[in-house]
Amino acid sequence: MPRRLAQGAVLLVACALLAFSWRCDGAWFDKHVFLPQQFFIPAGRGIVLWFRALAMLAAALLLFLVPRVPRVASARGLPLAALLSLPAAEIVLRWRIEKVIRPDLLAATAHVTARHPLYGISFRPSMDQVEKLSGREIRFQTDAESRRIPGAPIGPALPSLVFTGESAMAGFGLRWEETFPALLGTRLRLQVVNLASPAYRIDQSRLRLADALARLERPVAVVGVFMPGLVGRSFGGLRHPPPLSSSGYELLPPRPPDLLERSGLFRTWSHLYRSDAAIEEGMRSVEADLWLMAALAKVRGVPCVFLVTGYTPHWMLHDLFEAPGLDFVPVDLPREELLEDGHPGPRGALRIAAALESRLRTRLAHR
Repeated sequence: MPRRLAQGAVLLVACALLAFSWRCDGAWFDKHVFLPQQFFIPAGRGIVLWFRALAMLAAALLLFLVPRVPRVASARGLPLAALLSLPAAEIVLRWRIEKVIRPDLLAATAHVTARHPLYGISFRPSMDQVEKLSGREIRFQTDAESRRIPGAPIGPALPSLVFTGESAMAGFGLRWEETFPALLGTRLRLQVVNLASPAYRIDQSRLRLADALARLERPVAVVGVFMPGLVGRSFGGLRHPPPLSSSGYELLPPRPPDLLERSGLFRTWSHLYRSDAAIEEGMRSVEADLWLMAALAKVRGVPCVFLVTGYTPHWMLHDLFEAPGLDFVPVDLPREELLEDGHPGPRGALRIAAALESRLRTRLAHR
């Protein structure tokens, strides 16, 4: 009987792999695997073919092994081996997770950021240091409120362009004058208030914006950013599904990850696959924060424009921007305009600045 059960289990896994290779096409991979972690570079289509082919080969191997499953006397060590493989896999995965991202990018991010009591990991306050990124020396200067600055302090009474977002908006890998917020500030002759910080989620960007707008006397426009990867980042162990209320959106406080969600096995699985429920949760969370950011700008009587990049699919554009009536500018960058670490390079920043400048001039002219 135990041998029959083992054969049935192997057969069940083989059937599951065959079903995966048949049902999980490119659209499935886009929604559940690629988009939740897609920022500027879309995944290669060849990955889908390889995964489906490997699933078929693994299923064929398991079907071949079904009649060869050992009898009870010779298989007593298998449960123990399987049990011991779990902590070994955990150790290896924890080590490899830290190696997946470029070590220089991780080190530079750690050097220029610190935990903020309200906003989470943000730029270090009152910082002036140089980091080497993508083979270039980049100077990071911040004020006491952890905002990246060119050196001169921010004047709260000056007409200001307000930017909020993650590392691309912060100009990670670019000198200040090369960043598209700085380029836009120069072209529109406005002070730049850059609230962005590496690895920010949408809700962190919203919190920074709410606090900053309350202290600025003359904001002129707000610029936010969206990429599909921010949907995946929104539920990195910090889920906060926003229920609708009669007064608008109400966000629940973030929940810190538990022991299971910090494990390497769980992090690897959640990185490789997002369920329909998880995607829906992330979309609702991001939708609420985008809507709230636009509402914050509207209260101050200024336009809010979102930079949308990362080859965002139309269904996401419709759900997050077109349906709620939010203003957005899509800009996708070719690989040659990106830095080695995947962030926009100087040419990419110029392309983004040109697209945003046209929209901002139109919106400001009709105020």
